[in-house]
Amino acid sequence: MDLSKIHAAIKRIIKKHNEAFKVIGGSQPKLLELASITGFAEHYKSHGFFVRVHNPKGKAYFAMKAGTHGDPWNFSHFSANDGIENVEIHMNVKVRSAHDSGTYCVDVGVVRAGAIPRDKPASKWECLPNEDLVTFGESKKLVVYPMLLAQFIGIVHEIKPGYLSYTSKKATDHPPPTLIALGSFSGNSRAIVNAYPARNIKLTIAQNYDVRLSRVRRSATSMSPFYGDEV
Repeated sequence: MDLSKIHAAIKRIIKKHNEAFKVIGGSQPKLLELASITGFAEHYKSHGFFVRVHNPKGKAYFAMKAGTHGDPWNFSHFSANDGIENVEIHMNVKVRSAHDSGTYCVDVGVVRAGAIPRDKPASKWECLPNEDLVTFGESKKLVVYPMLLAQFIGIVHEIKPGYLSYTSKKATDHPPPTLIALGSFSGNSRAIVNAYPARNIKLTIAQNYDVRLSRVRRSATSMSPFYGDEV
């Protein structure tokens, strides 16, 4: 992982929203999670959404939610609005299963605006209802190998199974569930991903993510780090 590329890209994306960025050290998993949410913000900006940062009360800097603990209203998030759709992008979102009462935590969650409280509610808030999750991202400091793809398919099956039998031809600005990985494809993983469309599986595999985010940072215009194929 090229930490300098990740740091530079995160600083650019956060600071251009006039937000202070606190360096979180050299923790690669935390940096990758922060890079992942900023990548989702850049994706929506590249699709014409107005994107802004919302900090919790009393915070003058981007407050990162780096794990499953803590209430979401105590941390920063992005909003994205194109005049028709209005969504929010949060880190480490607890969400209800699509099948039962199970609860999962996704690294990045794109949710319906207002679905996550901005302040502590009167009754205990347990998790996001499944129908309020638009899409999500998972980040891994790994190469993309076949069993990692199988594990990601399993996560999608539990949370947003509609993307595994996706037949709609309607264009959408929302990225499908996205696996963000620092490594490249290994083994026959590229062949597996290339076969997804024929199986009506709609996912994004964003391998070599530090290179992707660096490309966004260098670009003079808005672009999504989820497009293109980084070898």
